[in-house]
Amino acid sequence: MISLANPSPATSGMLRPILKDLRPFDGRLEMSLHIALLCGLTAVIAMALQMPLAMLSCYLVFLMYRDNAGDNILIGFGLIFAVTVIIGLVLVLMMLVVDAPAMRLSLMGAVTFGGMWLARASKLGEPAGLLALVIVFILSLYDYIGMPELVLRGLGWVWMVVFVPMALLAVLNVFFGRSPRRLVHDRLRERLREAARLAEGGDPGPTDRLLQEGNAKGARHAAMARLLGQVSKQEKKRLVAELEASFDLVSSVQAAAAAGRPAPEIAPALRRMAEAESPTVPVDGGPIAEAVRNFANSSEVPEYAETARAEAETSFLKPDAFDNPVYTRFALKVLLAVFVTYAFYTSMDFFAIHTAMITCFVVALGTSGETFHKSTLRIIGCLIGAAMGAFSVYFLMPHLEDAGQLFLLIAAGSLIAGWLATGSYRVQYAGFQIALAFFICVLPGSPLDFGPNYDLSDAGYRVLGILVGIGVVGLVFSWIWPERASDAREDEIDAALEAMIAVLRGEGRLEDVHNHIGAARHADEVMRFEWPAPEADAQKAGAGRLAAAEQLARLLPRMRGPDAARLAARLEATTDDKTADLDTASVSGDAIQHRARVLADILKRQGALNEI
Repeated sequence: MISLANPSPATSGMLRPILKDLRPFDGRLEMSLHIALLCGLTAVIAMALQMPLAMLSCYLVFLMYRDNAGDNILIGFGLIFAVTVIIGLVLVLMMLVVDAPAMRLSLMGAVTFGGMWLARASKLGEPAGLLALVIVFILSLYDYIGMPELVLRGLGWVWMVVFVPMALLAVLNVFFGRSPRRLVHDRLRERLREAARLAEGGDPGPTDRLLQEGNAKGARHAAMARLLGQVSKQEKKRLVAELEASFDLVSSVQAAAAAGRPAPEIAPALRRMAEAESPTVPVDGGPIAEAVRNFANSSEVPEYAETARAEAETSFLKPDAFDNPVYTRFALKVLLAVFVTYAFYTSMDFFAIHTAMITCFVVALGTSGETFHKSTLRIIGCLIGAAMGAFSVYFLMPHLEDAGQLFLLIAAGSLIAGWLATGSYRVQYAGFQIALAFFICVLPGSPLDFGPNYDLSDAGYRVLGILVGIGVVGLVFSWIWPERASDAREDEIDAALEAMIAVLRGEGRLEDVHNHIGAARHADEVMRFEWPAPEADAQKAGAGRLAAAEQLARLLPRMRGPDAARLAARLEATTDDKTADLDTASVSGDAIQHRARVLADILKRQGALNEI
């Protein structure tokens, strides 16, 4: 029996992973304390230097902090360099457009479109949008200040707004950052322990998350370890090779567990390997023993990890950057939302809600489901952060007497927000918004204000601006070229099937299959936030296909020889919407092969979806 029952009801299905994401994990407290320390020091330095926009300096810590020292040092120095170049460019542009409002608006539009297009179509990702935000915000300040001399002087302070937190970020991580080399070893140890658990007959379901994470993050950590000089070039290759081999090992043991054929005799060796011991490597015993041998010997064959994707990874733009209209439409939608909010607060001479425009840059995501999910988290976070800020302004700020007490206040609020911000996408944006709303309340947000904030009226307007921005983005992304998460889920499932066919024919990588399934699972989760909601039947059918794809992916490492070729033919018929030739794609007495064929039929969106 293959059970593909629909997932649990929406409420329990949403709350369970969210509550799980609030639990401690290795390194979470350390990262939260780093963020708290950085924000506290940034606020104190900003007050000492009478630096404007201290709340943006603190918020930059949240936006730019990463989980390892290498990335943080690179981002810290890189952003300082980037903002230096940008401010120099803006100085030239301001001299050209300061007295020409039409040219200034055109420039703001071009920067917005270009930055958001790069955010979707290039490897820069979200930082491209943040750099566009900095330029557009600087250009918009002329509406508020009005005097070119003050604007030019303010650009120097903008440089300080970025320099202080990023310099602190880099320096902190030089001395106390999380070692990327240690993170790679921790990832390898986690995989080996998971493989041992599966070999003992453990549930293969929870392993999907580990496989859907892929090797990209671990390879990034290995590259950062090389950048910091923690490993040699040869050792870096060895680490990447071990990551690839450990992925194959976990998938092989998961396949055996899913097929009801665990290998408990292998578990002790795997646990010893997790503790960096050297156990006896099995010389025979099937696919699992072969995967164990490959892992044990991966350090001797660093070329193991040199795959055909190396050339693609060096490309700055995505392969379909100029062919996929989705990227252009996304940039145009953000541009429209930015100009709507900009026109709204400038026409009303109400700069206090300029956070509406800023929100458009930081809320926009790919599908409408992702955007509404992010917006929901930001609204919740905004309310929590505003409540924390209001409490601090009314009950704590009047009693602050020195910089040390201000440091403790900012660090405490940042610690709470940082705990959420270091979680997964399910809670991360709530943490970001708690931090922003809290900083808005307790720190000055106006370019002309200095010192702690004791007046909540301006803070209330800025929080209102956030809500206005969220509303505008939601309307634009719902009505204009909506990207449905349900469509994204189906596209990712189809891509996973194509990757499965390639794997079965020995032409692809199992990691690609799990990457696509992970993206489909993400789309399935955020579908609940879409408006209008998908039809119940379509949602149930899509969930059934996704469950079937996950189960089939677990079995792929067991598919070899003629059975793999027959299953590939059956899947190809499924993706081409044809009828498989039962004479060439059928009979095998193996229950695993039969189960795989049944799952392939389900993926054709036909037949029973709940139970076969």
